[in-house]
Amino acid sequence: MIRRPPTMIPMTDEDIQDVRALVAQQKAGHETRQKVLLRMKKLAELSDPIAEASATATLFRQLTDRAREQDERHKRLGIPPGKSSS
Repeated sequence: MIRRPPTMIPMTDEDIQDVRALVAQQKAGHETRQKVLLRMKKLAELSDPIAEASATATLFRQLTDRAREQDERHKRLGIPPGKSSS
């Protein structure tokens, strides 16, 4: 295999800041999802989320509402099922 030097892409400081901001946003989103999944796991171990009218049920409703909104957005934008970026 022949190696060649990488192609240099001219970027301004603003471009680099945009990339850094995007990476930070993606990391924050991933951490948030992981925290929610951990909370869901702990709550699932403690009780049945549908049966109780507590914080568990509230979290369950929030998650189902968020999933429904995501599905509606994908339908509206024409994104096929399973092709989600988040």
